[in-house]
Amino acid sequence: MTKLDETDRQIIAALQENGRLSNMELAERVNLSHSSCSRRISRLEKEGVIVGYRALTDREKLGYSVRAYCGVFRDPSVGWNELAHILAQIEGVVSVFAVSGDVDLMVEIVARDLRHYSDVVMKQFADTKGVNATRSTFVLEEVKSIY
Repeated sequence: MTKLDETDRQIIAALQENGRLSNMELAERVNLSHSSCSRRISRLEKEGVIVGYRALTDREKLGYSVRAYCGVFRDPSVGWNELAHILAQIEGVVSVFAVSGDVDLMVEIVARDLRHYSDVVMKQFADTKGVNATRSTFVLEEVKSIY
């Protein structure tokens, strides 16, 4: 595990809030010189703490009004890793997690509407070898999401 000090954590927090900050703006925000700030960012990237930069999007403006987590019960004849990678290829699946508890995998899905969600789960998931059953939980409101 990489050792992070408070300044590293402030840099990460600032970039999570706004990944488009210039090095000068970021350095000022965390009270460092721009060269020292640049070196820290490079180190955090090199050590794999910062793994990339991306645009966060408004799902609804992209036409995805439904967001849900689908717990997947796996048939023991199919490995969880194999099944996870198969499900990850389905359109609308945005993340797949191996989890503890009563389900084997937790899949985050975005869909245009409930009919689209139903097609993903009842047709595509149900037709996937290794899926025994599913349990859906719908997101009603996103309160906080930084990762």
